[in-house]
Amino acid sequence: MAVLLQLLDDNILNKYEINKQGLTIGRSIQNDIVLDDPSVSQSHAKITRKELKDGAFICFIQDLKSTNHTFVNNNEIDEWPLSDQDLIVIGTKNFKYIDPDKENLAQTKAFKKSWIPGMFYLED
Repeated sequence: MAVLLQLLDDNILNKYEINKQGLTIGRSIQNDIVLDDPSVSQSHAKITRKELKDGAFICFIQDLKSTNHTFVNNNEIDEWPLSDQDLIVIGTKNFKYIDPDKENLAQTKAFKKSWIPGMFYLED
């Protein structure tokens, strides 16, 4: 299941699962994600899940005509299909979208011992 991570200086503050109903984001307590930030609109953005013909899902983020807009990867958006590792900015809050089905984990690299005692290096 896809998740939205709230970040502060690359540290994870909160983790939100994106279920079939999606998520609403804003300053109002009516939202799924409530952001106590005056730069965030009452109803700022919405993430929805749509099922594709092959049974897979894709998530979209939509700006709800907010005052300060929604940004994905530094681009102001109205609606945007989310991809794994996309960075989202809402007001002064930062999020990262993670899709575990699409996540490309780098292969672990083996290290080699150098001829210098106590020194190692990564294999190419």
